[in-house]
Amino acid sequence: MITAKYSLLDRIMIPDYDSPSQMQTGELDFHPERCTECGICVSLCPGGCLLTDTTTKTDLLSGKARGGKYGLPRVVTTKAGATLCIACFDCGAACPHGAISIRNNFNPGGHFKRITQTSNVRYPKQY
Repeated sequence: MITAKYSLLDRIMIPDYDSPSQMQTGELDFHPERCTECGICVSLCPGGCLLTDTTTKTDLLSGKARGGKYGLPRVVTTKAGATLCIACFDCGAACPHGAISIRNNFNPGGHFKRITQTSNVRYPKQY
């Protein structure tokens, strides 16, 4: 097994995903008065960051969970208050009742700034 050798500068520059000072993860608001607890948002979240108390994404996709109310969704929070949410808003676009809104966008800092989209999106270069 080959191990990477990092210089002191590399070690200082390696970001910590769970650090709020280096990464602002997405935060969503769920409006319980509009939510019908249908589970659509949980089943299609690309990051797998949404869950409910009564069912899982796997049960929704496999068909084990059928009909009924699945509970109000919430965002999974990791240590130090970070979430897995990248604020893509696929959940909000699919919600038939408009019960989801974005409180904070995904805003990477430092090293992660390289992965953010720019306003000038282009096709990838061929090598």
